[in-house]
Amino acid sequence: MHLTMLSRGRVYGLFRSLEDVQGCTARLLDLGLAGQSVQLLMGEDGAAALDCDGRRHGLWARLLRLMQGMTDERAHVERYAEALGWGEILLSVDVAGQPGQVPQVAQAFRESGAHFVNHYGAWVVEPLSA
Repeated sequence: MHLTMLSRGRVYGLFRSLEDVQGCTARLLDLGLAGQSVQLLMGEDGAAALDCDGRRHGLWARLLRLMQGMTDERAHVERYAEALGWGEILLSVDVAGQPGQVPQVAQAFRESGAHFVNHYGAWVVEPLSA
């Protein structure tokens, strides 16, 4: 399940095509982030992995999603899932070990055509693009 307390220190962004994702991954490699954990979510399987209401991951996940309903995060999960339903692609990059890389990762996302790019830190969600 994505966007939980266990998935902090990640940058997420939406892409309209696989070519844009490939461009972004090339930029990330140029930044030296080859060893970073990268996750790609697409289509129905991607939406299921997001698990908007937590039903696929048990009681704890349901409670977490309920609590997120009091924050911006719930709306983010729903927006990502909706975009996946439209055929967009969600790319996630682990920057937990290198928080100083967040601006460069965000720039790589933006230069590759990503939108709704956000950094999910330990206690904050930082919008990195519109």
